[in-house]
Amino acid sequence: MRRGVVTSVLLACALVSGCSTLKPLTGPQSTPTVSAGKALQGTDAHPAWAIPVTRLGKKLGHFGDDRIRIEVDQVAVAKAPEDSIMVHPQDGTPVVSKGSSIVLMRYIVTNVSQEPINLGLGTVTITARYPNWSWRQPLVSVPAPRADAAHKVVMTPFAPGTARPPYVLGPGESFMVGANYPYETAEQLDVTATVVVCDTAGAVDPGLGWTLTGQVHLA
Repeated sequence: MRRGVVTSVLLACALVSGCSTLKPLTGPQSTPTVSAGKALQGTDAHPAWAIPVTRLGKKLGHFGDDRIRIEVDQVAVAKAPEDSIMVHPQDGTPVVSKGSSIVLMRYIVTNVSQEPINLGLGTVTITARYPNWSWRQPLVSVPAPRADAAHKVVMTPFAPGTARPPYVLGPGESFMVGANYPYETAEQLDVTATVVVCDTAGAVDPGLGWTLTGQVHLA
């Protein structure tokens, strides 16, 4: 299997107490076909600090708890515009080669609780792995700005501006973040979202974090 690399994505942190490890709300999905349908943008409620959510591609599943839901969408398949920085230690060849297939992903994060959630910068990290991924590191993305722009995939959720944490995510509000991975057709993708909780001043409390996990299958 090709080895590749996934972006660590900064999501957000909830102002809650206690920590827990949670199972996905949905199991692996059947192998679908990615739709090339029209992008729907701005139909989800979103906070002022976030880029409006775009829904384009195939929904693979979702996971979360009674506070945060994370939807996993497969957006498109593209060609890597350059070699990855990460290389094989044996021969120095790139893990992801220029011209190889990469899959563009979108994570949509929604506050499903009845209370506002205070989000902090860099306090939740989403990583992904294939089950037989042999590297200690999770998957890492390669820069693909043209493909990202064409399919409205963003690597940071923040709209231009000078806002600072905490970023308040109200009940029912959503934001999106993206990533790309080396493409493995119908491969299981194990996704982990590590949440770090912040106070109202944006200060992290390490004792209040929790982890969400889920599995989907690529189209």
